[in-house]
Amino acid sequence: MLPNFRGLSTDGLSKQADQIFRISSDIFAWGKRWARICVEQGEVSQAWVARVDTSNSIQWIAHWPSGPALHSFPLQLVDRVVQYGEPVVFQDHEELISGAVFPLLHEGWVIGLIGLLSRQTDYFKRGTLAWINALTSIISDSFFQQENYRREQEAVEHSICRILQASLDVQDPLPAVLALLASVVKVDAITALRYNPPQQRFDLLAAHGLDARMTAKLKLYFETSLTGKLAEERQPLWIEDMLVPKPDVRPVSQLTEEGFRSYLALPLIGHNDFLGILEFVWRQVPEIQAREMSFLERMTEQISFTMERSSIVKDLRHSNAGLASAYNAMIEGLSRALELRDIETEGHTRRVSVLMMRFREHMQIPSAQWDAIKQGALLHDIGKLGIPDAILLKPGSLTQREREVMQQHAVYGYNILAPIINLRQTLDIALYHHERWDGSGYPYGLKGEQIPLVARLFAVADVFDALTSDRPYRSAWSHTQAVEYLREQAGRLFDPEVVELFLEIVDQIR
Repeated sequence: MLPNFRGLSTDGLSKQADQIFRISSDIFAWGKRWARICVEQGEVSQAWVARVDTSNSIQWIAHWPSGPALHSFPLQLVDRVVQYGEPVVFQDHEELISGAVFPLLHEGWVIGLIGLLSRQTDYFKRGTLAWINALTSIISDSFFQQENYRREQEAVEHSICRILQASLDVQDPLPAVLALLASVVKVDAITALRYNPPQQRFDLLAAHGLDARMTAKLKLYFETSLTGKLAEERQPLWIEDMLVPKPDVRPVSQLTEEGFRSYLALPLIGHNDFLGILEFVWRQVPEIQAREMSFLERMTEQISFTMERSSIVKDLRHSNAGLASAYNAMIEGLSRALELRDIETEGHTRRVSVLMMRFREHMQIPSAQWDAIKQGALLHDIGKLGIPDAILLKPGSLTQREREVMQQHAVYGYNILAPIINLRQTLDIALYHHERWDGSGYPYGLKGEQIPLVARLFAVADVFDALTSDRPYRSAWSHTQAVEYLREQAGRLFDPEVVELFLEIVDQIR
């Protein structure tokens, strides 16, 4: 039996473990709360928590209070705990009087560590070790629960993002997305509503957990005054119990008649516009955890982004029926829209378009293909509209998984343009401009003459302009450096004949 520790028994610690799991939005908040408990209730001077992955690499999660003592720990002792799964106690190390590192175990595997520092030389005596071992057992279970939940949530989040990114119309993937959301938050029903400003109402896009009878009569859950308030304030709305009257909330009878009691509305916000609402309803008052709210807010952002992209694509398709001048203006506008979103693209599309116009003349390409090539040059990176801001605008290096997402922009570009443009050369440039002569490119790893000619031409012009332009992470290369690079990569990254022809006109582009 664990001795009372400041009056806190094993049962008390278990209750705290449940509470910490519920209120922690992520593993870092969870770790900080446990470290603080160890310090404040265990009367140690500092505590830290770390994660150990399957390769035995250690990642610091949190410590309490702040200070440099983490770095004073003897790392060889920490490694020993990871290797053998047994606690290690040490004395008189540098300025520390005593310290200990304990493994967090699950089925015999070390999944984490907890370190304690004390100014008392006899702190880690037998009696103290007894309650610490019991405490680490409770923390281990909580840690495994936290990590397991995180992995499951990340898997669902990845699936939702993949489903949304693969579709140009937000309404198509929404039923599957709402079902995945319900699997995480354990909600009875979810609806996705699009705001209709001209008629001041919400139109139902998709629903989960509602039968056809209920779905058919649901157009708006709340009175116009409330929806107007939500649209104006753009803040989440939580009604714990709809059976309790509120002066500013009048739920329509369908909700309470169906036995729903709790209601959560998350606004769908684009860059500047109120797009709609994601609604969640429960028949019993739920206890929504912090991590669930954080997850829902992230997914709401993804759905908002897809709605905005869907609206753009819809507008593009309508614009395709216009006059040729309006069509060309749309192409220019799309190019500028991408430049506004991605600073690295600013000016690049227009410059590379000019390069391609000079190149096409030198290559004696038939004039019937000129418009298609110009459009391809302007819109070659339009697929970046489908890349999340967290990846597209990331200042540092991308992870492997982020690179894989970024490389999908070529496919996204083709999917965006194919329904509105039927010019083969435009689509070939958008889809294949990152393919390389030796097969090292993407998205399909084509090599040699498998790559369409216009894409091989554009790849050279694209790289030349990128090298000779300033970027946030480097200054522009000189004309001579860029020419030398093209010569070096001829036959490797680029078609050697195309490079030779490009170099014949390159001196005219200074």
